[in-house]
Amino acid sequence: MEPLTERQNQIYQFVQQQIQSRGFPPTVREIARHFRVFPKAVQDHLAALERKGVLRRVQERARGLVLEARGLVTASLRLPILGRVPAGVPLEAIADVEDYLAVDEAMAKRANFVLRVKGDSMAPMLLDSDMVLVQHTPVADNGDIVVATVDDGESTVKRLRRGGREYFLEPINPAYPILRGNIAVVGKVTSLIRTFF
Repeated sequence: MEPLTERQNQIYQFVQQQIQSRGFPPTVREIARHFRVFPKAVQDHLAALERKGVLRRVQERARGLVLEARGLVTASLRLPILGRVPAGVPLEAIADVEDYLAVDEAMAKRANFVLRVKGDSMAPMLLDSDMVLVQHTPVADNGDIVVATVDDGESTVKRLRRGGREYFLEPINPAYPILRGNIAVVGKVTSLIRTFF
């Protein structure tokens, strides 16, 4: 495979990061805005990436970029899948290792373990059966998505909020109540992995 230029590699990495964080690829204009270049320059780089076999463009779709894994060797690490964490009412998370998940080295650097989401209190951001990569830390900022225990040690995944001196856990789905009480952060959600089959 012909090696990528520095700019081609930057664009490839940006597309990959956008797919991982947002769930869909960026548009040509979004790429151009990010790199402060004209859309025509982005089109040229995308054409080169397609010729080199690392990206495929789906015509007549604004977000029609598909990354091709063949020919690319990316380092990966295995993170333990520790069970399910409710995105609903709190339940005790399983602490035993169920399996391992191979993830990109860049994603693994910011996480220590993986949990499967159960429930819909964080929908539409997190859906039932999604996998979240979690960085084990007792510290989180207001607005972070966290895995936390409430009062009796039951774990849940919610958005950490602060109101005055009080911290509480807020679901995204308005059908679920805000959780208050003795909250202890177990970790911060750093990435989401969603499968569609």
